[in-house]
Amino acid sequence: MNISTLTQMVNRVLVSILILFMGLMVLTVIWQVFTRFIINDPSVFTDELSRYLLIWIGILGGAYTFSVKRHLALELLASRLSYKRKQLQSIFINILIIVFTYISLVYGGSQYALTTIAHQQVSPGLSIGEYKLLIGYVYMVIPISGVLIIFYGLLDILESFKNINSNMSGEE
Repeated sequence: MNISTLTQMVNRVLVSILILFMGLMVLTVIWQVFTRFIINDPSVFTDELSRYLLIWIGILGGAYTFSVKRHLALELLASRLSYKRKQLQSIFINILIIVFTYISLVYGGSQYALTTIAHQQVSPGLSIGEYKLLIGYVYMVIPISGVLIIFYGLLDILESFKNINSNMSGEE
């Protein structure tokens, strides 16, 4: 299996999750409007559920955006570099992104989510009877997204090395 196929498979799963969450969020908001203005008895859970879905959509969407290289980037320097140096710059930038992502999202996000789980912080609107949604589970999207960004960064580094090697073998 090559890098492109692996990226496409993970992207398909990620996009499916994003579409599902977006559809669920739209239905939740429609239900909220219906119960508030038509029935005059607003639903209790829809506000929190739509907020948590938006958090997951935004953070997972950031990982997807990184995978398709649609994130904000300054290409002032890259446009002036040779092909090999562009690839080396890409490797360097991806290493920086991986380090930052690990520290802030994977490690920091895990610590934050696990701390809120340990403190038993509960979502009041989404708690039904004995079932309590712990806010830490909502925050688990942070390290999950971090792992995805690191995965995509590593694949991009491998792709850059492959491009350098294929370019060098083509010059010989």
